[in-house]
Amino acid sequence: MDFHTINDVNGDVMHSFTFAQQTKPILAQNVLFEALIPVSEPFSLMANAIYQFSPDKENAGIILLSNGVGSLCHTQNHLYMSSAFAPSVLGLIDGYSIYYDVPARPQHYLYAETDCEGYFVPLNKFVEVCDAKNLWHDVARILAHRLIVMSAREQELVGVDSYLSVRALILELWIYPEAYRKGINVVNFIQRRTGLSRSRTMTLLSELRKGGYITIERGKLTSINQKLPAAY
Repeated sequence: MDFHTINDVNGDVMHSFTFAQQTKPILAQNVLFEALIPVSEPFSLMANAIYQFSPDKENAGIILLSNGVGSLCHTQNHLYMSSAFAPSVLGLIDGYSIYYDVPARPQHYLYAETDCEGYFVPLNKFVEVCDAKNLWHDVARILAHRLIVMSAREQELVGVDSYLSVRALILELWIYPEAYRKGINVVNFIQRRTGLSRSRTMTLLSELRKGGYITIERGKLTSINQKLPAAY
């Protein structure tokens, strides 16, 4: 699936989402998918629905996301953590904390930005197969990559004003393939990731639209027409 690049329209340094896609450990993910699908069951989640990673060991598991886009969020305060773009292996943090009974562990859920499909692997089967096939190096590569991406995202979203956060997220959404982007409401997408009020989000988007920088139709981002201002 093809992704836009920020440089096509904005002349910026590499956006964290572009970085994430270009450096994604696809080989490690393919190894896990191939080994784990035989012990999995089908998984699907409709757009705008939520999948809560189970807090108990008996029902816990790993999600192999084969199609769709989701957001990983904290259960307690709904704080956005990261984007999940197929193919992805999800639930590793929750699985680890449950398996080793980490006290006062945080809990997370997957919010489906689009219709999502994939496979559910019971936690005990995941550990069993990883042990038997020595897959922990591949798991480590995936987790290490996510730490790097989270570090890159901090520079864009943490400690910056509301406009710069919105700007970074508009650029991220524009990178998404049209097949996914056209199903995502840009206001909701930004609100979940920033915690900004709907009115503040709408105001910033409205100003960008009036300036001819972006086009939004029926709530969907359809074009970035020129370089977005570096400041509001």
